[in-house]
Amino acid sequence: MKLYAVAAVVDSVMAALRGTGSVRKVTKTALMPALALTSPPHDPGMAVGLAGSWAGDVALLGDSDRAFRTGLFSFLVAHVGYTAALARRSQPGSRGAVLPIVAASAAGAAVFARAAGPMGRPVGLYALTLGTMVAAASTVRGRGARRVFGGAALFAVSDALLGASRFVLKGRAARVASAGVMPTYAAAQWLIHTGFEQEGDPA
Repeated sequence: MKLYAVAAVVDSVMAALRGTGSVRKVTKTALMPALALTSPPHDPGMAVGLAGSWAGDVALLGDSDRAFRTGLFSFLVAHVGYTAALARRSQPGSRGAVLPIVAASAAGAAVFARAAGPMGRPVGLYALTLGTMVAAASTVRGRGARRVFGGAALFAVSDALLGASRFVLKGRAARVASAGVMPTYAAAQWLIHTGFEQEGDPA
């Protein structure tokens, strides 16, 4: 926990201050390996989610459109893995929130796709995939379930901040939104993984 927390705090601060790339290459690249040590994934879907997230973190160290598309695809793969893992923990009678979440995700996907211009289609597809993951998280019950859903929802907040800072907002507003991306992202990943593993432990 300490290693992940230190990496997350340092990276979040450096990202907010637009710190040197050399430091972030260490801190951001170390996030998912540190999380894997803190909460080793025992489900293959969670392992895919962790690996895809690491690849996305590395890709998004760049600022180019190509780096963004690579990061987008990597995180899309991660969310497919998370969704598969969470669906295996779905409980009967727990799917009441799925349609509202998917509907809200579709609306958000349409907004960001329009704002993203040439990258509208991949951004829209990614937003729908993320929304599906959040919907799957809402169906998990048992120990750690609230933590899992809170992490999934926080992941959506982090990506909304990223999308807003890149495609919608300008100037200081964009910088403020951008500063919130890494803290919410790091917390989201920790909540999802530790909550999922807790849910799988015997009571």
